[in-house]
Amino acid sequence: MTQHLIRHFVMAGALILLASLPTLAQNYPGAEVSGGFSYLRLEGGGNLYGWDASIAGNLNHWFGLVGEFSGHYGTGFDNAFIIVVPTPPGIVSADVDSNVYTFLFGPRFSYRKDRRLTPYGHVLPGFARTSVSVTLISPTATFHSSATSTAFAMALGGGVDLRLTRSLAFRMVQADYLLTRFGETTQNNARITTGLVYRF
Repeated sequence: MTQHLIRHFVMAGALILLASLPTLAQNYPGAEVSGGFSYLRLEGGGNLYGWDASIAGNLNHWFGLVGEFSGHYGTGFDNAFIIVVPTPPGIVSADVDSNVYTFLFGPRFSYRKDRRLTPYGHVLPGFARTSVSVTLISPTATFHSSATSTAFAMALGGGVDLRLTRSLAFRMVQADYLLTRFGETTQNNARITTGLVYRF
């Protein structure tokens, strides 16, 4: 399932770049590639840290299409996403590893009146995939269990890019409300991203 989703988003990224080729001679970037650090605050109190990457094709000075991908990771019961595992009596230690990947695609709206600062907003529907691995260690045995789930996701938000050079910008901040639908219920999460943007 994951490979199928990744293949579709790679194809979407290629289409974004192809669509942006006629705009490369304009006074705005035809395409932008970004990457950086990302923090995900899960509903219920979990904190995950990881990366975020995107590829965007700008069809004019204010409208573009974006493919965005991210991965967030955490350990401990507080960071278990959706799946909660109680610790049975007699357990000496418990190790929980969890991760969340998002694959999102949608429109971006940019305001390019200022030469140095470019604020933008976006609506990015897509999918999220989460997995949780639990290892319980007792005096007599070790128990291991894991689960994986894929569900609808959507990011609503935006950010501000600061121009450093003609081709390079600093993504000062990107803040998103990240909705996910694991387990037939809605989770309301928050995400903060920062990093670098290369402009073509």
